[in-house]
Formats: sequence, C-alpha cells, structure tokens
Amino acid sequence: MIEQKDSFNIFAKVLFAVLGFIVGFIVIRLFVIPVKIGNHLMEPTLTINDYVWFYKTKKVDSGSIVLYKSPLSGELVTRVIARSGDTVEIINKQLYINGIKVSPGWVIKKSDTRIFPPRFVNRDNMNAITVPDGHVFVLNDNWDTPSDSRLFGVIAIEDIVGKYAFKISMKK
Repeated sequence: MIEQKDSFNIFAKVLFAVLGFIVGFIVIRLFVIPVKIGNHLMEPTLTINDYVWFYKTKKVDSGSIVLYKSPLSGELVTRVIARSGDTVEIINKQLYINGIKVSPGWVIKKSDTRIFPPRFVNRDNMNAITVPDGHVFVLNDNWDTPSDSRLFGVIAIEDIVGKYAFKISMKK
C-alpha cells in the first residue's frame, strides 16, 4: 500500500507541475510579448539579438520604449518622444518639444555628422508638427536611421502593442 501512495504522490506532483507550466505559459502570452531585436533602430539602448519583453498596454509616457504596428513594416520597437498636443521640431539634429530644446535622458546615436536639409529627408531637420489627439510621435534612439515618425508621421495610440518591461542581451 505504501508504494501505491508514493506513486500517486509523484504522479500528482508531475501533473501539477506540467499543468502549472501550461497555465503559466498561457497567462504570460496573454499579458507579455517577447521580441528578438533584428535591426539597429534602437542602438545603443537595444542591439541586434537582444530579447526584449513588452507588457501589453496602450498607456505610455514620453520616453517610453514601445512595440507598435508600423504603417510600413509590421511591428517595430522605438521610443515615444511626444504625446497628444505636443509640438515636435528638429533643427540641425537638435530636438525641440513645444519650442524648448530637449536633451533626452538616454543615450542616442548620431554618428553620421552630415546634416541633410528637409527637402531630402526629415532625419536632421523637420518642420514643426503638433501631435493630434490619440497619437504619439516616435523616434528611434539611432537618429541616423529615420524609420520612425520623421518618415511616416505620428502613430495612433491604438497601434501601440506594448511597453518595454526588460531585456536579455545576447552578446556574441
């Protein structure tokens, strides 16, 4: 009789562990999104092969790193720079929000020293735009790559999939 009881306890523990793993996996997938970074858009903050986790939310602040549905290329990771009602302008690689020169509190990459006029690209100079209600202005940490609001304009808050939680770096 003792052998039956021990066998049952082991079976119950294994079953409980497997069910716990399955339920945990489902719950995590409902609230968290893992993403492997495959581009240089957010360097130096996020680099190629970093695994980044986002929690699902539409509530973001200026400075938040977000995962969003890009109008050009699926889901991308970038940073919110301005929210509804803010005015954004770039003059000679300098960011102005609401007419005030802004120095971001995070590291940005501006390794290309050339300055292009806005008739070629909005990378280094961009006329002032006011972010409409229900939208945000996003900007990569790698300012040399303007595949963000400088290229396609503001994005709807509804297109935000999640907000940065943490990363695991996979340096080679």
